Amino acid sequence: MHHSLKNRFGLLLLFSLIIMAGCSNALAEDMEEYMSDMEEIHELDEQFTAEAESLDYEYLPEELSSRSVDVDTERLEKISGKLEEDIVPLADQMAEKIKAVEVDNEELAEMHDSFKESVEIKQDFAGQLDEYVKAYLMSVRSSEELIELSQSFMENQEERDEIIENTENEKAVEEIDSLIEQINKNSESLESESQLLQGDEPVDVKQEHIDDVMTPLIDKHIQSLNQINLETESAIRVRSLSLEMYYGFEKYYHERKNTMTYNEKLQGLQLQSIIPMKETYQKLDENYYSRIKEIESELE
Repeated sequence: MHHSLKNRFGLLLLFSLIIMAGCSNALAEDMEEYMSDMEEIHELDEQFTAEAESLDYEYLPEELSSRSVDVDTERLEKISGKLEEDIVPLADQMAEKIKAVEVDNEELAEMHDSFKESVEIKQDFAGQLDEYVKAYLMSVRSSEELIELSQSFMENQEERDEIIENTENEKAVEEIDSLIEQINKNSESLESESQLLQGDEPVDVKQEHIDDVMTPLIDKHIQSLNQINLETESAIRVRSLSLEMYYGFEKYYHERKNTMTYNEKLQGLQLQSIIPMKETYQKLDENYYSRIKEIESELE
């Protein structure tokens, strides 16, 4: 009876060892296949990590500066170039290639799912950071354009005022007076309509106002000056400078629209929300690659 019991235990142990060996062999085969399927993706991930680590994160500005001199656009352009040319494509390639990887082994599937999550976060991180830097750069450039337009406006205004002040010819003075009268009317209506842009209305309302009200109004002002018959050189020059200022207004308000768009986009892409994604995918990667080493160690 005792011999029979021992034999039974021996058989159970033998079966257990056979089953364990079978499971181990199956896992080894699945693992080998998995690592083969993931080889290219792992290489892409290594490249992505290296490129992402090399970004100049400390320089990334969190808020728009009111002074463009505070922003090193060349440095930002380098960051933007690296994101657009290297980091985003690498994340997109990983996301695309990982779709084709099928994992049947339950143990490996769980591990693989965590890496898929990491790839998704990397893609979001790269895409959002790319959008943020681009929007920031565009906003800075737009602000610089507004400053240049304002400067041009002031220069034209100074020259115009000088002509008005120094004109003595009676005919020229009369023509200039008729221009000034029309310019003043135009300025009043333009100032009145521009008040909406200073308020708290939504961006789309302000942009529509520029398209539907401000731009047609400036066109009307341009026509109003062109319709005045002028003969004297001084008056013609005053009108020419005034028209340049009106065309400058049109460009100015068009650029204001762009600035609103970029700034609104930046508000939706808070850097404080993007950067922590890096830490999240790093933790997932750490666990994933550690688990790979554990399994490989168990199979040795």
